[in-house]
Amino acid sequence: MNTTMTLTAAMSILLASFTAQSSSLTFHDDLDVDSVNGVVIEFQREVSLNQGLQLLEISYSDLFQDNADDSGHWVKSEPLYLQLNVEGNDNLHLTLPEFYSADDAKDFLQNPVISLSKNGSNTKDIALLSQSQLFTLLLLEK
Repeated sequence: MNTTMTLTAAMSILLASFTAQSSSLTFHDDLDVDSVNGVVIEFQREVSLNQGLQLLEISYSDLFQDNADDSGHWVKSEPLYLQLNVEGNDNLHLTLPEFYSADDAKDFLQNPVISLSKNGSNTKDIALLSQSQLFTLLLLEK
């Protein structure tokens, strides 16, 4: 009897592992994924995402130096949000445009658009939302 219960439990776990697919998300060094669906993510360069609609809180920060003897200054974003529909067991990667100066980075933050690649190809541009844009979107969906 005990062996049957153990075998049944093991089979259930094995079947669940085959049906529960998740995707992995990696991202540019100047981006941080701060939370996924409200769950705080700390110090991870790769995040596992379940299938379905996911809400990611993202922040951008980079240090720019104007000349060799300049200690530099940081360009940082407020929280930015990405609504992402995860469909399968994919390798996803978020990429930033190339910035040549702090002004380029500040311009980006006025209209933040990043690139999302799926399994090394299928790249598409996605606009990130500010907190007020996210709230407006959520209110309009109801």
